[in-house]
Amino acid sequence: MKFSALAQDPNFTQFFNQPVQYNPAFTGINNGLRFGAIFRNQWSRIPGQFNTYSIAVDAEALNLGGGLGFSASHDVEGEGLLSTTNFNALYAYRVVQKDWMIQAGFSAGAYTQRLDFSKLIFTDQLDDKYGLVRPTSTGAVPTPVASKTFVDFTSGFVFRKNIRHKTQRRKILATVNAGYAAHHITRPDQSLMLLDARLPIRHSFQLNAAIPIKGLNDPKHPALLIPALLFESQMYFKELVMGVNAVKEPLFGGVFYRSRVFKGLPHTYDVDALAANLGFETQVNKNVVMRFCYSYDITVNNLRGFSPGTHEIGILLWNKNLYKKGRNAKKSLTCYSF
Repeated sequence: MKFSALAQDPNFTQFFNQPVQYNPAFTGINNGLRFGAIFRNQWSRIPGQFNTYSIAVDAEALNLGGGLGFSASHDVEGEGLLSTTNFNALYAYRVVQKDWMIQAGFSAGAYTQRLDFSKLIFTDQLDDKYGLVRPTSTGAVPTPVASKTFVDFTSGFVFRKNIRHKTQRRKILATVNAGYAAHHITRPDQSLMLLDARLPIRHSFQLNAAIPIKGLNDPKHPALLIPALLFESQMYFKELVMGVNAVKEPLFGGVFYRSRVFKGLPHTYDVDALAANLGFETQVNKNVVMRFCYSYDITVNNLRGFSPGTHEIGILLWNKNLYKKGRNAKKSLTCYSF
């Protein structure tokens, strides 16, 4: 029997809260130490919903030339039928000039996939009248492997630039980040059924900016507009997410649009969604800030009756002053960040 399936790596609406999941070059790009966690509950009203859990921690490591970090995620599909867990070590190296910097990043990790074959239902188990009544024949699937672990690698770069006022050179008009990363660059074999199923390379492009809002700009608590764009391509899947967040401490919120295209045989599917973010920041102590964000995605095209809304919750802890004393100005770039 021949088996065929197509799938895409998990994705988040709050990609701006965990950039290292999309590009290891963002590791340690902001000052201090950051810890973030995201939970995504996709299509919550249907059986077999998709739940994804993710954590990441990264920090400036100027004595090592850039940043160090760690990330992990756990993805559950089909009522626990298939699960994927990964752990990644992250490193980024930077080159800094007066108003710009480039970071190149690399991650190495281990992936484990598990499939519970006891939850699979095959056609030979079904009766037209009584439903699921028979055991499956032993030849229904190839000899199964219940779990598999493999190594995986990602590399990327990010360019950060301060745009300054033409005459008031100390005044920063915007901070812009542009990055690219290639995931699964060795195309590891992820098959659980002794077949050859290699992960396709995922290309990820990131673009965002932090722009102070004129008239509302307190130097200690600036009001910012954060436009952001994420484009990803992985074999038959292409996804574009774009939108903007507005920040005025302690509150922030935004609206994003998602276009996801699946070009498979014999049809092409286009899933469009709108997402709204709402959150707040609070000062835990003089050094640590905590950010909480809730997102809701709603499908807006003809698939909305089959794909109910998606919920996402994110938490970020950020110690901005961890390495403030003794900071080497030649290895860091003062800029707006979120």
